Amino acid sequence: MPRFSVVIPTHGTAHRLADALDSVLAQSCPDLEVIPVLDGPDAPAADVLAGRRGRDPRIRPVTSPPAAGLGAARNTGLDAARGDYVLLLDGDDALTAGALAAVAARLAATGDPDVLVLGHERVPWWTPARPAPPGPRPPEPSAPDRPFHPAEVPHLTGVRLPAWSAACRRGFLTAHRLAFADGWYTDLSWTPAALLAADRVAVLRRTVVEHRVRRQGSRLNEPGPHHLDLLDRAEELLRRAAGLPAARRGPLFADLFALVLRTAADPRRLPAADRRAFFRRAARLYRRHRPAGFRPPGGSLGAQHRLLASGRHTAFRLLRAGARSGPGPAASGGAVRAGRGAGAGGRRGGTAGAVAGARGGAAGQKSARSTARRSARETASVSVSTTGTPASSRLDRLCEPPV
Repeated sequence: MPRFSVVIPTHGTAHRLADALDSVLAQSCPDLEVIPVLDGPDAPAADVLAGRRGRDPRIRPVTSPPAAGLGAARNTGLDAARGDYVLLLDGDDALTAGALAAVAARLAATGDPDVLVLGHERVPWWTPARPAPPGPRPPEPSAPDRPFHPAEVPHLTGVRLPAWSAACRRGFLTAHRLAFADGWYTDLSWTPAALLAADRVAVLRRTVVEHRVRRQGSRLNEPGPHHLDLLDRAEELLRRAAGLPAARRGPLFADLFALVLRTAADPRRLPAADRRAFFRRAARLYRRHRPAGFRPPGGSLGAQHRLLASGRHTAFRLLRAGARSGPGPAASGGAVRAGRGAGAGGRRGGTAGAVAGARGGAAGQKSARSTARRSARETASVSVSTTGTPASSRLDRLCEPPV
């Protein structure tokens, strides 16, 4: 049985697959198997494998139809894995030189933890392959050097960690029946779920994966209703964490809703017909799973938390529109005040001002600020301190579900 199984989905990556395969097969730690997941026997990636497979028996390809998606492809590879530890690698990424030897040494030093969190580096995909920087790139600076329980480092939630940034013990994965979800945002069903289930975690402060960033950016930046899948993944994770102490659920909740709010605020991601439904469902999720004692962050993000908690989609849109269009601090400050006025009850003034700002350019922004200030005075709207602490009990009431 090999020490490592490296699962490589290949859909759409045939042009870079040779680099990915060679980066694994050239590792100084030979105790491994490579499991490329092909779309089918006639897929372009099969041609890349043809010569290498005959020369190296460590290559064990499997197939998964492309219509099943990335999650299914990874699950197919996981089902075929025989190694003690499983690593994932995208077909257009690469392992750095000596990476698996470093992983093996770290696992031995930490007594084979459930999850080993790995360092990684993002580089443009058109950059030629090159050695990794020798310096440490810690995945979580606050994590101790020894093995630890995830409760000791609650901010290591895994929400920001891609699936290929962890090596997981296969017996642990099997015992907890961990697998990738269907659809989009599948990484959220992997690393965060593994960290919620793990008893022993360690980190390797070294770059293991060189992630090639595509020129057009992540596929998750493409517009479409698939962004609704984010709420499915968030709900699944929050349900998994339901029995944990609030001190541990709080950072997970904050990381998930930072991602949810970023998606809700980006008009390029969600079609106009889906934005309000996305926001309303996110608001219900927020109120249902908010940990006891949770305090939103400060600044604009804290204002967005409060508007989401109170289900005020119009005020949220105006706040974000002001932030996008404002050329300077005055404009963005006006947008924040407009959002606060709407959130605290001054909807009419905040809406009118923001619509004027959208239609009238600089003159409209001035009108929005003026109208928002007048609405704020009339309704005694509350402010948000830079530390995220409410300046008035009215702001606390904003976070309560509407009757």
